[in-house]
Amino acid sequence: MPENKVRILLRNPFCRAVVISKRPLMREGLQIVMRETVAESSQILLANYFDLTSEILDKVDVVMLELDSSQQEILEQCDYLNYLKSKSQHVRWIFILPLYLRNIAVERLLTANTSLLSLHEPTSSIIEHIFNNTDDIERISKYLLLGQAEQASVNDMVKMSLTFSECRVLRLISKGWKLVQIATLLEKNYKTVSAQKKSAMRRLEIKTDAEMYAWIFSDHGKRELNIPPYNQ
Repeated sequence: MPENKVRILLRNPFCRAVVISKRPLMREGLQIVMRETVAESSQILLANYFDLTSEILDKVDVVMLELDSSQQEILEQCDYLNYLKSKSQHVRWIFILPLYLRNIAVERLLTANTSLLSLHEPTSSIIEHIFNNTDDIERISKYLLLGQAEQASVNDMVKMSLTFSECRVLRLISKGWKLVQIATLLEKNYKTVSAQKKSAMRRLEIKTDAEMYAWIFSDHGKRELNIPPYNQ
């Protein structure tokens, strides 16, 4: 079964979240999954945490921030992030980070209202953390503690054979491209590109865009499509 069909407990279905990531895939993908999970939820999408203002923090429940800095840069970022946290005691912070930043994040960022998740975290786990901003939620992800890029999804254990054209379309979608833009780039008509997307979804046994983004987010999806961190 696709990962995002896992039953998720929602303690805060009307969650107001800020999603901060340099990657359009992370921002727009999570927005789609959140809206399909609970239509009443709301999202603010930012590419840089410097755009996070006090006015925004006053209006949200959760901040989800993807960290991709070097170890030196993260030390400087932590000071500013802790300043923002001190000004927004009601906000729960979720940091998604690579393994090499784990120890620094534990030392500098981990507090009672903070969760640290792995860069390889299943989408269902990210969604559960966003909608369950309570004190008993997991503070350090088991995926981060184990230092492994394994997924809980059975779907990720199976090798999915996509065609080159299907992979190319999904890879461009992961970068934030719309189908009409992809058609123009590849010099194909819209119907052809749309058919390739639908063919890929049938092959992966997924039916909605939310499921598609969940698969692209997954460890197996990123490896299959050769997108970060697997193309480095």
